[in-house]
Amino acid sequence: MGCWSYPVACVYYIRYILFNFNQEGIIMARPSKMRGISRIDSKNTHGWYVRVYANGGVFCSKLYSDRLYGGKEKALESAIKYRDHNQEVADKYKREGRNPNRKPLYKRAPKNNTTGQVGVNEVKAVLNGREVHYFQATWSENGVPQSKKFYISKKRSREKAMKEAIAYRQKMEKVVLKKFRAYVKEIEKKERDRIRLMNKEKM
Repeated sequence: MGCWSYPVACVYYIRYILFNFNQEGIIMARPSKMRGISRIDSKNTHGWYVRVYANGGVFCSKLYSDRLYGGKEKALESAIKYRDHNQEVADKYKREGRNPNRKPLYKRAPKNNTTGQVGVNEVKAVLNGREVHYFQATWSENGVPQSKKFYISKKRSREKAMKEAIAYRQKMEKVVLKKFRAYVKEIEKKERDRIRLMNKEKM
């Protein structure tokens, strides 16, 4: 079977000579147009596998089968559209430090947490030669660590400071989770719109 039976692969091979094969039969294409797109020809699987990355992890991924998308070239076209659309969304949330697959809050307190409350820790330190003692409520918004201190003093006992820190942390949990759910809904809506658009293009 001649090379020109595979126009897409041959064009990239001739222009760049940059395809690499691994033991699983995956061809990794290096040209920028193919960024995040791998060719899979293994057993009963033939298609283009797309990965979009953000914040150190996979933002989304999908396999575009030759059989389901009308052949090798059309499957590649669909894969590129998917990659470009989702990369745009991923880049937006990458700048904001978000990842829809990453939970915004921890559910368990770390072993060194003396309060037993997630996101609240007790701190004793020396600041400018003076001992300070406080409880600190911590959380994260858009990937940025946030905190609020509740100092122990003559007017605020240890128990009161801890209680206020816990209450504040619980308040911020609700705020963060509300924002996170709204963010996930937005991502899901964009994905539904993308699928709807792709289905129209197939008709």
